[in-house]
Amino acid sequence: MRRGILGSIAAVAAGAGAAWGQQMPAAPIGDPPPPAAIAPSQGVVPVNGPLLPPGLTGPIQQPPAIMPPLAIGPASDPQGLGPVGGFGPPPAPLYPNPGPYGAPLFQPGPSSDSSGYGAAPHWWTSLDYMLLFSRSQPARYPLLTTSSPTADGVIGQPSTIILAGGKDYSYNPFNGARLTIGFFGDADRRFGFEGSGFVTEKRSDIIDITSSPTGIPTLARPFLDSTSPTTQTSLVITNPGFANGRVVVDTNSQLYTAEANGVLNLYRSEPGGKSVCSIDILAGYRYLQLHEDLSVESSTTLNLASTTTPIFAIGTGGVITQVGTTTTQGSTTAAGLTVKTPGIIAVLDDFQTTNRFNGGQVAVRGEYRYGMFTFNATAKVGIGDMHEELDIRGGTAILNITNGQMGTAYGGLLANSSNIGHYTHDEFSVIPELNLNVGIAVTKSLSAFIGYNYLYINKVARPGNEINPVVNSGVVPFSSNYGATNRPGVTQNLFMQDSYWLMGLNFGMVLKY
Repeated sequence: MRRGILGSIAAVAAGAGAAWGQQMPAAPIGDPPPPAAIAPSQGVVPVNGPLLPPGLTGPIQQPPAIMPPLAIGPASDPQGLGPVGGFGPPPAPLYPNPGPYGAPLFQPGPSSDSSGYGAAPHWWTSLDYMLLFSRSQPARYPLLTTSSPTADGVIGQPSTIILAGGKDYSYNPFNGARLTIGFFGDADRRFGFEGSGFVTEKRSDIIDITSSPTGIPTLARPFLDSTSPTTQTSLVITNPGFANGRVVVDTNSQLYTAEANGVLNLYRSEPGGKSVCSIDILAGYRYLQLHEDLSVESSTTLNLASTTTPIFAIGTGGVITQVGTTTTQGSTTAAGLTVKTPGIIAVLDDFQTTNRFNGGQVAVRGEYRYGMFTFNATAKVGIGDMHEELDIRGGTAILNITNGQMGTAYGGLLANSSNIGHYTHDEFSVIPELNLNVGIAVTKSLSAFIGYNYLYINKVARPGNEINPVVNSGVVPFSSNYGATNRPGVTQNLFMQDSYWLMGLNFGMVLKY
């Protein structure tokens, strides 16, 4: 056993000596080798290698030099200094250089998965705040006037001033919000789905005027009587010596839309460069609703002067003498009823339109990215059916405070028995939309952007266009002609078509992963 172990040690020592180019003396088998006296090092280890043990002679050999590896490239570029494997030019050299024996090597281009710069995302979502402006509400005929007490607010009188109507109403600006969510469903990220939609707030334009207790100023609602359609007349709401009251003209508008689209990527540049671009087409379904309302509501509190009448009697000797007085409250008529001071008469006209679009949609979207900046443009066009609904409501309410009598009558002023009801109509409609965004990358996946959005609808019904100023006063409950049957009726032309647009700025964030 002892001799075997000693023999193994001698064999290892002989192999080590051969590695240094020096043969070591063989030790006799069976006898232990003499202990080697290794002198301690007295200086710095030479740059060419460690000191040899004492007793060994021969030239000092350098350790073998290991050359840096070379890239495997095409026959025209075996060093890998240019494009490798058809993946395009490398973006940058490796640093630090591998050593003095070779030229700098290059990194391979980034992979085409989501970790690469400019690569297509698996999914994306964006949220926008929108500051929008819309086409104004048409109200071309005056809805409320004032004048001197004797002119009764009739249009054309020198003192008459239009307080509401006779011009378009502006709702601007609208606040809105848009949400978009999409994803690619295949490994190559060529086919995907995207859902998007936005909604605006319900924006109103309100004119609210209240007279003094004595009826100042005069407030009146002008119209054209069917007996003489070219002659202006009015329904007096407040006037000194007649009544005090309040008139509210309110119009509002709100729009929202939703869409679901399939996404097909037509072109996408190779990721990894400083500038990348992509082009997608989208096709799917779009829903849009535009709801608008225009109403005029008035309240009249009578303050007609009372009439005092003396009471006479025949006294002694046949002499007629006054024995007292009687007071008769001032009154007027409404809906065939006598309304006495301080009775209240309220009149309401309300016109509402709802436009609902259902149709197909196609779109083209392009995005260009340079460094941390992006430019995005989307053009859409929807084609389909615009289902239009018109609701006209009108009524008159009466409160006789002296005896507690209450009642209602069918019809107001402009909304009366000749046009009150629910109506529907369908039109072929086209809705183009354009969105332009400029963004900056906050992180690799998160970007902030600002943009411009424009939406146009070629055919809609709007409440201001459905108001007919020609009225048969025989069907107006607050008119002195109420109930007259010998007055000409009025033909209504409903669903006057108009266009609508909505445009403005959008600010948001988009997350891609």
